[in-house]
Amino acid sequence: MKKGFTLAEVLIALGIVGIVAVLTIPGIMRDYKNRSYVALLQETHSQLSNATQAAMADELSDNFYETKSGAVTSCTDFSKGDCQKGMAYFLSTYMDPVKYNCGRGSDLCVAGAAVDSYKTLSGANAGGVIDSDCVLTAKGAAVCAWFNPNNSTASLWVDINGKEPPNVVGRDVFSMDIKTDGSISDYGAGNIPGVAGCVPSHCSTDGAGSMLDIACGCLNSVIEAGWKMEY
Repeated sequence: MKKGFTLAEVLIALGIVGIVAVLTIPGIMRDYKNRSYVALLQETHSQLSNATQAAMADELSDNFYETKSGAVTSCTDFSKGDCQKGMAYFLSTYMDPVKYNCGRGSDLCVAGAAVDSYKTLSGANAGGVIDSDCVLTAKGAAVCAWFNPNNSTASLWVDINGKEPPNVVGRDVFSMDIKTDGSISDYGAGNIPGVAGCVPSHCSTDGAGSMLDIACGCLNSVIEAGWKMEY
C-alpha cells in the first residue's frame, strides 16, 4: 500500500503550482490595483461633485458659472483666502486642500512639469502639467483646474493619488469638465449644446493630442462599465 509521494511527484506538483502562480498572480494583482484606482477615482469624483454643489448652494445659484467659483479669471499665486473668484478660489475654498498652488514651482503635488511626466496606457508620452492651478486634497488627490475658452468650461486634470506612480492616463489620471449644473463629466463636450464629448472607447493609448485629449473618454469608460476599469 502506497503511503506517500515520491520526490518526483512532489517536484511535479510544485512545478504545476508554480506555473499556475506565474499565470494567475499578475492578473490578480492588476485587477486589485485597478479596483484600488477606481475606488480613488469614485471618491474624488464624488468630492468634486459635492464641492460644485456647495459652491452653488452658498450663492443660491443653479448655474456654476454664475458663482464666484465659475468666474473667468486668473490667480496664479494662491493660498487659502488669497483668490476671491475663479477656479483657484474654487479649489482653495471647496476642495479641502492640504497644499495650495502646487502645480507650479518646485513643491509640486503632480508628477512634474516635464513634457514626459505622464504616460499613456501603452507607455507613450502623455505630457506634463505645466503652470496650472493645482491643490492637493486631504484624500491625496491632485486636482488642477483652468477655464477652457474652447468650450466655455472649467476643465480639470485629476491625478487621484497625487504624484505617486503609476502616473498613467486612464489608471490614476483623468480629465473632466464642470457642467453648468455643477455635475462632473468626462472632458470634451464642455457646455456646448448638442456636443456629446468623448465616447467610452476614446481613452487613448497612442499619445496623440494634449494630455486632456488623451484622457478624454477614460472617465466615461469607467462609469459606463459600472465603475470598473475594463480597458
